[in-house]
Amino acid sequence: MIASLDLARFPLGVAEYEALAARRAGRRSDALFARLLLGMRLRSMPVPVPQMTVAYYFALWRDEEALERFRAGPLRRWDDGGERLALTLRPVQSFGTWGGSDPLRGERTEPRPGPVALITHSRTRPSQAARFFVADGPVVRALDGAEGRLWSDGFFDDLARLDSGTLSLWRDTAAATAFAYGPGIHQEAVKGQRDGGWFSESWFARFAIEAARGSWRGIAADDLLAAP
Repeated sequence: MIASLDLARFPLGVAEYEALAARRAGRRSDALFARLLLGMRLRSMPVPVPQMTVAYYFALWRDEEALERFRAGPLRRWDDGGERLALTLRPVQSFGTWGGSDPLRGERTEPRPGPVALITHSRTRPSQAARFFVADGPVVRALDGAEGRLWSDGFFDDLARLDSGTLSLWRDTAAATAFAYGPGIHQEAVKGQRDGGWFSESWFARFAIEAARGSWRGIAADDLLAAP
């Protein structure tokens, strides 16, 4: 199994059209799991402010051939975006559920040196939304300044059900692990969530970045892959 994360920026009004077209095509594709992720400004928390000019697409595939067919077909128009990054990912580990099950189906591989991507997703209980939003603000600010973080953003895939999450790229596993599990604001929020039951479900996954094409927010694919 391999994973893909595709990021694209479009003019205002075009992103929504291209994103919805990708979602429709994804439902007919060979993807084992696929989600259109609509960008949400992390720095706006606790208020979820959408980004109307970006779209993110995350999917899992049996092999690279299936992924490349999708990128060469339905996702080809994303290459015309004002900014574009296509990442091919190898699952390393995951915890929890997304949509009732673990999309990675328990698949694990040994971590290797090099850059990594983290994806988190959660469904917030309506009764706990205020607590989550208040606690999330300090975590977002800590993430923004975390050592080894290359880029991060928020997303929602079903705002009505309070489904949201984060995407982040890191220099290496050590940097990502230090933020996720080291003492500090993030671990305090994790403990608060466990004690308070803020989420009806949550999912965390780490991926090795195997291949990259394009650039994003000043990060060129070659520079990303060259991260120590």
